[in-house]
Amino acid sequence: KAPYSCDMCKLHLGPILELQKNFRLCSIVEAFQANTCEEQEDKGSAEEKEAVLCDFCLGLPLPAVKTCLICDASLCQSHLDKHNAKASHVLVEVGTAMSEERRCLEHGRLLESFCQDEEQQNVCVLCSIAGCHKCHTIITMKEA
Repeated sequence: KAPYSCDMCKLHLGPILELQKNFRLCSIVEAFQANTCEEQEDKGSAEEKEAVLCDFCLGLPLPAVKTCLICDASLCQSHLDKHNAKASHVLVEVGTAMSEERRCLEHGRLLESFCQDEEQQNVCVLCSIAGCHKCHTIITMKEA
């Protein structure tokens, strides 16, 4: 029965409240919800980018645990076990940075040899046979 008044605009309201929409508060809430949605989308897309999936899974692909540099394939644990049984390839942690560092920039092949001459760098087989390291002293990575 007491007269009501709005705290924001000081408008006096009668005994029957006829409330109006608070546009200021509404815009604050909408801005908050928009920022929250954008943050969730950014987190989701970042997680999707980080997750590397197995190249051999036929159904729902599982997350990869290793990448084979010879086959240029990412493998989940079950396919990794099968892969190891068949071949002794070079396996590295999942991630393109490591696999790109282990490849020849000129030929795109795996760096599996080492040039002992003045360059003293890792080289691919094509560099040691027909490339700029043709007549150099080349040894395997294990020997190096």
